[in-house]
Amino acid sequence: MALMLLLTASGVISIYELVRTRTSVSGMITRDVSNLTASQEQLNMVLHVGYAMQEFIFDSGNASVTMLMSSDSLAAKLLERPDELQPYVPEGAEVAAPIKGLFKALHAEIRSILSMEDEVERRSAYLTSFMPTSHLLIQELNSVAALNRQELHKDVAAIEQHRYRAVMPCIIAVFAGVALIVMFNYFIMRYFANPLIKITRAVENTVEYKSPFRVSVESSDEVGALSEAITALAAQVKKTGKAEGA
Repeated sequence: MALMLLLTASGVISIYELVRTRTSVSGMITRDVSNLTASQEQLNMVLHVGYAMQEFIFDSGNASVTMLMSSDSLAAKLLERPDELQPYVPEGAEVAAPIKGLFKALHAEIRSILSMEDEVERRSAYLTSFMPTSHLLIQELNSVAALNRQELHKDVAAIEQHRYRAVMPCIIAVFAGVALIVMFNYFIMRYFANPLIKITRAVENTVEYKSPFRVSVESSDEVGALSEAITALAAQVKKTGKAEGA
């Protein structure tokens, strides 16, 4: 009964931990992968905009920036609605506000360069304004991607800990069950089986060899009472035999 209760309790605990781990794992992995993917997409978008601006600056007949904006939703937001670009940062990160400011600054630089008609002026603005802002934004987005990767690794480590916590009750229950079985077997042999074996052998010796019934059983339970009853019976049979012989 004790072993059954122990195994039942450990099974319930393990199932609870597994369900909780599955729920937390699903939420953490979905969040981390989503943030990491979104931050990488934003980084790629800024790089593509930079390449398109370079083509536009050094090939004035190429409308690559406008084409990019019309085919890429993130790039379109950068050109038209930079306020809608949200940096995907781990909870508690302090880089969100600077990135939003850099999105707005890069938007202003792009609009300014696209409105310039003088080629020399465009190239000067590209080199002195657009490129520094773009490089700074790329650095910040790389930092965000690194933070998201760290968060993912941290959550994976937490998942490993949850897995061990879910399995540990079963392992403890197995060892505890083995220990209970060993203890139960020891007590059965010491207080029940061995005394019964002694009593049986003593009875056999008394019946077969007419030897006195002597058994030392250090027990006050049913086995001890049985030993005393057989001893009294053997004494009574011996006394009866002597009386009949007389």
